[in-house]
Amino acid sequence: MDEFFSMGKDEAPDNVPMMYFTFPSAKDPTSKIHHPGKSCMTILTMVNYEWFEEWKDTPVRKRGDDYLAYKMRFAHNLFDWACSQYPKLRDKLVYQEVSTPLSNTHYLGRYLGAMYSAEHNLERFQAEAIARNRCDTPVKNLFISGQDVFSCGIAGALHGGLLCASTVLRHIVYIDLLMLKKKLKRKKARETAERVKKLL
Repeated sequence: MDEFFSMGKDEAPDNVPMMYFTFPSAKDPTSKIHHPGKSCMTILTMVNYEWFEEWKDTPVRKRGDDYLAYKMRFAHNLFDWACSQYPKLRDKLVYQEVSTPLSNTHYLGRYLGAMYSAEHNLERFQAEAIARNRCDTPVKNLFISGQDVFSCGIAGALHGGLLCASTVLRHIVYIDLLMLKKKLKRKKARETAERVKKLL
């Protein structure tokens, strides 16, 4: 990653060293009903804000052909890479949208286009840093939630929310969830046993 981030703007799109992809539609139980035969794929990677900085003062959706061509170089290379692992994807592409750090700055108000708020470096996950990260603040009734408290991504934001709710309520919400899980598991076991009895 250090080598990638030290690259110049022109060589970076052709040398992306990592990506993460996911299919959000697979997590939506109604997706096959509402959008049969279609799926949404998200590909993420990391880039330098500086590679896009020359367009920072241009209006969104009016940044010009150079900007579009530049961000599409990243997109095409990432999609080609994904297709090298999963060739059946290639014929499925219908629409492609590409975001950059400038998109994150415009739509999310993120500093220098950061995608995940607080920096997720190794220091952040040291025991002392984790102990200092709290949901409550010195400002009365101001709490911090989401990925800034726990970790990045959906799971991190979810746990950050649970920690914040526990702080606000002065009650460990995780225990409630554990008890609810046990209750639902027992209920499901009873229902399964009743169905088996009926079949016998």
